[in-house]
Amino acid sequence: MATNHINYLSRDFESVRNEILSFSKSNYPQLSDNFGNDASISSWIVDVMADCVDNLNYHIDRTFQDTQINSTTSKTALMNIARSNGLKIPGPKAGMCEVTFSCILPVGYYQFETNSNDISQPNWNVAPVIQRNCVISAGNINYTIDENVDFSEQFNADACSNRTYTPRRNANGVITGYTVTKSVIATAGTRKQYKKILTDKDITPFMEIMLPDKDVMNIESIIFKPTSNLSVAPEINEYYVDEEEYYYREGALKTYRFFEVEALTDQWRWGSEISGLDEKIIKDKYNCESYVDYTETGRKDTIDSDASRRTTRYYKGQWKPLRQKFVTEYTDNGYLKVIFGSGVDYRQFPTDNSVYSQYRLSRVMNNDMLGVLPKEGWTMFILYNVGGGVETNIAKGAINTIKSMQVDFPHADTSIETAVRSEVIRSMKVTNNTIGLSGKDAPSVAEIKNFIKYNTGSQGRCVTLKDYQCRVMSMPPKFGCPYRVIGSEENNKIVLNVLGMSANGNLSKALPSTLVENMEKYLSHYKSINDYVEIRSGKVYNVGFLIDVFIDKSYNSADVVSSIIKTVKDYMDVDTKDMGEDIFIGDLNKEIATLDGVISLIDIKIYKINGGSYSTDICPLPSMADTESSVCGEREDNAKFHVNGANAERIDLDAIDSVLLGDCNAMYEVRNDNDIQVRIKQR
Repeated sequence: MATNHINYLSRDFESVRNEILSFSKSNYPQLSDNFGNDASISSWIVDVMADCVDNLNYHIDRTFQDTQINSTTSKTALMNIARSNGLKIPGPKAGMCEVTFSCILPVGYYQFETNSNDISQPNWNVAPVIQRNCVISAGNINYTIDENVDFSEQFNADACSNRTYTPRRNANGVITGYTVTKSVIATAGTRKQYKKILTDKDITPFMEIMLPDKDVMNIESIIFKPTSNLSVAPEINEYYVDEEEYYYREGALKTYRFFEVEALTDQWRWGSEISGLDEKIIKDKYNCESYVDYTETGRKDTIDSDASRRTTRYYKGQWKPLRQKFVTEYTDNGYLKVIFGSGVDYRQFPTDNSVYSQYRLSRVMNNDMLGVLPKEGWTMFILYNVGGGVETNIAKGAINTIKSMQVDFPHADTSIETAVRSEVIRSMKVTNNTIGLSGKDAPSVAEIKNFIKYNTGSQGRCVTLKDYQCRVMSMPPKFGCPYRVIGSEENNKIVLNVLGMSANGNLSKALPSTLVENMEKYLSHYKSINDYVEIRSGKVYNVGFLIDVFIDKSYNSADVVSSIIKTVKDYMDVDTKDMGEDIFIGDLNKEIATLDGVISLIDIKIYKINGGSYSTDICPLPSMADTESSVCGEREDNAKFHVNGANAERIDLDAIDSVLLGDCNAMYEVRNDNDIQVRIKQR
């Protein structure tokens, strides 16, 4: 019986050739004698046909394989799948660590007090500023600092206090100077500048610029100068001004800064409300942003000799409209590509058109929804970082060399001698307080697969209570970062209860007006249009512990007491708790009972404390006097628990099953070490 078709399950060369031969012999027997001769034309035709089918099958299999995440091994295919899903694959990551710069400053008058000698502080007029292009190293691994280090300023750019100073004394105990330290985050890698003069061929919609280095980690900033005749590169601080258009100094060329966004459709960016701009001229490059300082009470601090003890700073933030923007994307072979928008500035329209014609043209041509393009003849400067990788994760103390450093003395006047400045620079030292973390190579094929599988795009708006909490906590820290936030629904409105952290590590109910305003403005771009959001202070319930234990007399009693106090502190640590969380005292009992030297836990009493230096919030848990389990000795127990200037009432643990029940808007806190009191018995 003749075979009328070829088996299409045959996919390799040999199988296809055999199928063709079988088909030919069955249907064309008169040609079968020629198939056995390798020199015949029939044999050649069969081999060519089998080879073509084999190649087609290979490419069909490869194409199908590259469309499936699990089966593909091609990085190019995975990158295309990621782009189709709106996922941006990262490049190499740099190691990061905290470093401390120190210098020695002479004693002298405080900078805000005229002609007033004050040896209790350094002479801040001699305080240097280390520019952010400073390069430090651990062997052959370079690190750069993320911001200017201003020794005269108590805070860093994120509004966190990061300065300390200690006196230096001579043999007679006289203060001769101060060692001043400033901590800052350093990132592994080297900053580079890419310069390009744009030509007419460059200016096309969605203009792309490819950076020449392959190990680019990120782009710091992109600025443009409206000229093609520049011989000097911009200063490092010029890249970081938080404006789209500005003059860096009087008489300088205008600078146009473009900002990186997640998508070119982004129309707004969150930034600083800069008050140091006059006609968009940066008057003070070291302090071009407005801010408000607070003391522990939340009152705005005055400029006096106590100013160095300010503990909180908030920058004023606002949403700014955005036209000059770009996005970045890694190519399949690891290079970083910069992509600009497509809009054309309306000033490029012909001026001889009527006003109405220009209006109609602008509706079509001047569409800056996806960003605007720079202009022909402008000079582009891209500041970017190269390096990264796992080898940048260094050990603590490994950084000890300053390779290059630019130091300014912006607060000094002509009375400060050059020799004094040179001495300050010579006293500069640096070391890293922490190990280097987060250094990582570019993602492997396996990691990219996991990125695609388990990444879901954020909806970019607040719908649930959890969305509101996460969005508030993601606000940049320089604009104020609440320590704890919890949301609740009350009378058809969203209520956000907020707690802060004071400089001594205690919970704080203070809500500075600048922080609240920033939160309101920041949430305005994410909340649903019909949501009403109210921001309130949370509650702090201060508690104390009175613990009775039997201890082994062979152990040092002081050490046992210290370990008990530490156990209670660790268990009640607010860093491990959240607002509204219940606290189970039974778990604490188990931990204390297992400590070395503790024979048995006799009793644990908990007191709610309020008033005086403690929180004014009164814990609603029942006290011994309010319940049937009240005993005659309850007042005596209260008297045995000593707190200065505050009220203390013993909580009836039996009535609440030994669980400190949490309110949705409150946290429990042990405010002082003295609030954990231990009484021991030995045997």
